[in-house]
Amino acid sequence: MAYQEDMDCIDFSNLLSTKEPYYFYSKKYDSEVHKSEKTDGKTQQELMVPWFANHTTDSAKSCYGNLQNAASLLWIAEAVDIDQPTVAKAFEDAKQAGNFRQACKAIRNSIKWSDIIESLNTKTV
Repeated sequence: MAYQEDMDCIDFSNLLSTKEPYYFYSKKYDSEVHKSEKTDGKTQQELMVPWFANHTTDSAKSCYGNLQNAASLLWIAEAVDIDQPTVAKAFEDAKQAGNFRQACKAIRNSIKWSDIIESLNTKTV
C-alpha cells in the first residue's frame, strides 16, 4: 500500500499497533534523558496507538506535528524504520535541546513527517 503525503490518524494508529512496544532510542531517551510523568509506566506503543486513534478529526501529519513527547517521536521514527543514523542524530539533538519542547522540535527538524511517509512507502513497495 502506497501512502500519500498524509494519512488518517485511525489508519496511522492501526499501523502503529503492529509495531514493537520498545525500540532502542526511544527507550534510551526515556531512561537516560527524560521519562514523561504522564506515561504511567506504559510503553510508547501503548501511548501512541490510542493517542492517534483518539484524534479522529485530525490528520496523522498534524498529530505528529503537535506531539510533545520526544520519546514518542523517536519511537514513531523507529517503528516506521527510519534509518538508524538519522534516529541516532535526532536522539543526540533532542538530548542536547534542554527542554521537552525544544527536544521535540530538534527531532522534527531531523525527522520530518515527509520522512515518515517516505519510509512507509519504501517499506511497502
